[in-house]
Amino acid sequence: MAALLLLLALAGCAERWTRPGATEAQADAANAACTDQAILAVPPQMSWEIVEPGGTYYDRQCWRDGSGDRVCRSIPRYRPPRWDWVDLATPPRDAWRRECMRAQGYTFEGYRPLRLE
Repeated sequence: MAALLLLLALAGCAERWTRPGATEAQADAANAACTDQAILAVPPQMSWEIVEPGGTYYDRQCWRDGSGDRVCRSIPRYRPPRWDWVDLATPPRDAWRRECMRAQGYTFEGYRPLRLE
């Protein structure tokens, strides 16, 4: 759950890399080039895994009885686990990309809001 919240928090952010004398556009271009090289260097390693565990949740249904009182009941419902393909090579690929950026003299400065231009 914590990983999902972190992913949602970072979904609208882009990495900020800096190097003396380089513009933000140059850093973004270098990051894109390193990403392309990392994809070639570390190919996908796909695995079929559970990404959301199954379990029981309760469906609450309420209504008014003949005397006007509110009556509720909770009905247990089973939700099966959700499976999906997961790329196990994502962490080593990201490490390869970050090392590529460092090799070009860039320093990771954190995250910035993603600009949709």
